[in-house]
Amino acid sequence: MPIFGVGVTEKTMNRTMLVLGGLLLLGAAGPLVFAGGDTTGQIWASIDPNSLVGFGALVEKQIDPDLWLNVVLPVLQWPAWIVPAVLGVVLVLAARPWRAKAVTTEDAETQTA
Repeated sequence: MPIFGVGVTEKTMNRTMLVLGGLLLLGAAGPLVFAGGDTTGQIWASIDPNSLVGFGALVEKQIDPDLWLNVVLPVLQWPAWIVPAVLGVVLVLAARPWRAKAVTTEDAETQTA
């Protein structure tokens, strides 16, 4: 059945999330090997410091200052490999089919006996 009416099926979404999650998990190895103990914020600041400052201003002024202080800033202080690893695990787990196992009458009789 199409999701959002655009012909994307649940199976396609699951596969996409699984591939993206796997790529993020593989990508977590890069900072682990090459960046050593650098934090996410240090790597971001070394790549483009202005975007980090701009993102901070955006979050503080447009969304909520507490979000910056209590959520984003602590995440930026994590080791760089943790962020893609956590996102990868979340996507891989979300890609799993979470269908409940159908209980048959035989299973129900076995459990009550």
